[in-house]
Amino acid sequence: MRGQKLSDRLSPYLFVIPAAILLSVYLVYPMFSSIYLSFTNWSGLGAKSFIGFDNYRRLFTEPVFWNSIRLQFIWALLSVVVLAASGLFLALVVEVFVPTKSLIHVFRTILFMPMMMSMVTVGILWSIIYNPLIGLLNDVLKTIGLLKQGQALDLLGNPKLAIYAAFVPTIWQWSGFGMVIFSAAMQSISQEIMEAAVIDGCGKYGRIRHIILPLLKPNIATVCTINLIGGLKCFDIIYVMTAGGPGNATLVTSIYIFRMAFVNNFHGYSAAISFILFLLTALFGYLFFSFSKKLDVYI
Repeated sequence: MRGQKLSDRLSPYLFVIPAAILLSVYLVYPMFSSIYLSFTNWSGLGAKSFIGFDNYRRLFTEPVFWNSIRLQFIWALLSVVVLAASGLFLALVVEVFVPTKSLIHVFRTILFMPMMMSMVTVGILWSIIYNPLIGLLNDVLKTIGLLKQGQALDLLGNPKLAIYAAFVPTIWQWSGFGMVIFSAAMQSISQEIMEAAVIDGCGKYGRIRHIILPLLKPNIATVCTINLIGGLKCFDIIYVMTAGGPGNATLVTSIYIFRMAFVNNFHGYSAAISFILFLLTALFGYLFFSFSKKLDVYI
């Protein structure tokens, strides 16, 4: 506005400057620095040697890299589908089938409690549960007769099952997050609608199918989005439980990046992998949001 003083026009920008500086220092500069690093051969010490696109040529012909990408997106897909479904299932059980409000509060608390634990702690706990010698899982299977004495089931040591076995603790820990969001959304549904459905003879399953699930579409999309972000940056729980093994059966890209940078000291190659993962993540995210928009699940 012409009538405003210069200080009044500049004051909004002064409030933005601290955040802009922090974003530049901790986000923008590291990102461009990492992109530059991806064109170099650097061991972490000494001078960086510019090698052009050699790191990218190497990773595009590296089977381990493509296998890590496949595992990373398997984990992300499991996070989107399984965690959303388990959270929704728990919310329906708590809100629809638990008879009293006092029990509802108890169930919510119990189901949400695993989220209070760190993922490293959860990984160690489930590694002990899966342990073929002293683990609880094998003891339970022997007790119910699914395993004979002397037999042992080593899920984390099975290359075909390890990635899925490592995901089970994530379900145990993070289903409560979706449950809380869906429970809150279900409580906001008008009771008049639910009462009218009951009067019309609509049972519990009918109300779930025709009223609750359609009204939860935006919340389902939100939970899926959050789970997608978490799934694409998975690292800690897999690293604690398997460190990428057996072989490369659980070597997701984030662990592969860590291994190349801090174990093998190929920082330039690690930066190239990071940049390609960033591009694939951006593409996957764009496709996910486009698909969600076509389904008209966002408000």
